[in-house]
Amino acid sequence: MIPRRIWSRLLPLGVLWALCVNAGKIDWDSARSPAPGIRWVQLKRRHPRLMRIAIMRIDLTTPGLRIVTTGRDAEWGKPMPDHAKFTIATRRITTAEFMRRARTSGVDMVAAFNAAPWLPWEKPFTHKYGHPLGINISNGRIVSDSHPELPALVVWKNGKVEILETVDRKRLHRIRDAVSGFGLIAKNGRLLPDSGYARGLMPRLAYGLSGDRRYLYVIAIDGRQPKWSLGATGSEAGRLLLDAGARDAINMDGGGSATLCYWDKRKKQPTVLNRHTAGGYLRPVASNVGVVIKKPTER
Repeated sequence: MIPRRIWSRLLPLGVLWALCVNAGKIDWDSARSPAPGIRWVQLKRRHPRLMRIAIMRIDLTTPGLRIVTTGRDAEWGKPMPDHAKFTIATRRITTAEFMRRARTSGVDMVAAFNAAPWLPWEKPFTHKYGHPLGINISNGRIVSDSHPELPALVVWKNGKVEILETVDRKRLHRIRDAVSGFGLIAKNGRLLPDSGYARGLMPRLAYGLSGDRRYLYVIAIDGRQPKWSLGATGSEAGRLLLDAGARDAINMDGGGSATLCYWDKRKKQPTVLNRHTAGGYLRPVASNVGVVIKKPTER
């Protein structure tokens, strides 16, 4: 038997869980908040199939909050030693390691998630470096620029954040940070039909942006795990993001790359909100996004 005082603590979380499972909208005021401007919920759905979902909402108006992206590797521009067809853009590391390195260097990174797909993607998938697809910019410096047809999450130098269907190369000098995805899955509040990478059931990682551009949403959906979570299509991830409050959404690199984490102040380490296959193995990726909150003296 569970003591009443324990029930009183569990009840709010239980109510939140029930609301999230049975209703489209999310009660963000009751969601967990590991840092100012950051809230997250974990959901369980049984229809149209078993799905475990983590969604994070980031308030872009939070004082001192800044979006940062993976920068150039020290060997940037050189041929890859294990795949000379490509030039080095970034070094592959896990999203959790991306956060640890930021914290070690004194940067107060409170959340992180993987971003763009990359090449080379060939067996045994152990390449040390990566070349992110699309337009990828870090602190005003171009990291990679290929496949101009790909959409992107863009942070302009004036601080405005947008999800763009295509990036105008004539405006690159105005961009502070950017990462590209596979394709749009929602636009102006409407879901887009599944095509290409959005087809099929798999683990998903996608971003959404509210109509007023105040909130950035990140969703991670587990997949390929019978009795736990079977994955989702791109449009299903888009539907969940629209329900969360987004108006536009972009499908990022999913599968075994999908990672969404926050900094646990008590444990002093990254906590990953989604569950990976193969015993929790985290894949090193070529592109990550971090949420940093600068101290008042640093702003």
